[in-house]
Amino acid sequence: MKLLIEVVVGYMYKVQKNKLDTSKFKEEFAAIRHGNYLQFFNLIGKPIDFIVSNDNGAVSTSVIIEENEATLIALNKVGESLKDFFKRARYEFGVINDIDLTDEVFEKAALFELSLRMHSNDKRLINKEINFVDIINSLNISDLDKEVFHDGRKFINYIKRPEKLKYSWNEGVLIFNKAFELMIEKKMTII
Repeated sequence: MKLLIEVVVGYMYKVQKNKLDTSKFKEEFAAIRHGNYLQFFNLIGKPIDFIVSNDNGAVSTSVIIEENEATLIALNKVGESLKDFFKRARYEFGVINDIDLTDEVFEKAALFELSLRMHSNDKRLINKEINFVDIINSLNISDLDKEVFHDGRKFINYIKRPEKLKYSWNEGVLIFNKAFELMIEKKMTII
């Protein structure tokens, strides 16, 4: 099962790797990339999906994104905004056939970053951006596991800035897959 956010952010990573001009969507790209769904929603402004959640023991059907709300709930609430953004981005950039990486790799990279961001702080709907390095360093795991996660993070950085790539894409995928498998082993995915 794929989350809509995997597809959207995976596509964004593909746009960045292929060095397409993202200036038209600069703020949206930054908000999604950093897991700031409140900011993203405010930029897009589509109606919030109906969702039922537990609010300290009480049933909530609020269609307002709260700053202290669990990230996964907020992620579901911004579904219509994600769909709208993806439609406009696909119209702008079209179908991109990357010669180095598959869509699955881009989507796994999105899931990797978003999962670790959400795992590190389940109340992430703040306007302050948190550096991904600090997120990994704050996890309650061994230094060796942190190093593996940092290797995965570096691969994602190469996707975003391919000119800085220090190895082949094939080597990078192997390194990233090791980090992704560790995330699954540690049960840190959001799905």
